[in-house]
Amino acid sequence: MALVGGIFTFWLAATTADSMVVDDYYREGKAINQQLARDRQASALGLQATLSAPDGATIALAITAAHATDWPAQLTLRVIHATRAELDAAYLLRYVGGGTYRADGSLPAGGHWLVQLEDPARSWRLVEPTVTRFDVPILLRAARP
Repeated sequence: MALVGGIFTFWLAATTADSMVVDDYYREGKAINQQLARDRQASALGLQATLSAPDGATIALAITAAHATDWPAQLTLRVIHATRAELDAAYLLRYVGGGTYRADGSLPAGGHWLVQLEDPARSWRLVEPTVTRFDVPILLRAARP
């Protein structure tokens, strides 16, 4: 029986991809540093946003800044599932004035999600790492390093 278990374990290890292992640690480290710089920039600007889906068919975002800033014409909202990449979604939010952005579409019903908002130049980002429901407003802030 141990021989069968050993053969099965060897076969499983040989035929299954190990996607959790990173081959290029240097590149991954640089990417982490870039994310931290984006978080620091969002903190320096005093950015904060509230995401909601008021009618289920429209996504609304209200953003504020502690320091005067010009809002870009569009922002990118990413909704990233904790374990299933095929469920990830990206929305292009259009500026409608007064620190408000909108997009057509609906947010997921439930699960475990990371929600990230970024400007077109990718110079800052706002994040909420643990979203389990979208039927209540979600506060997005700069990630704490």
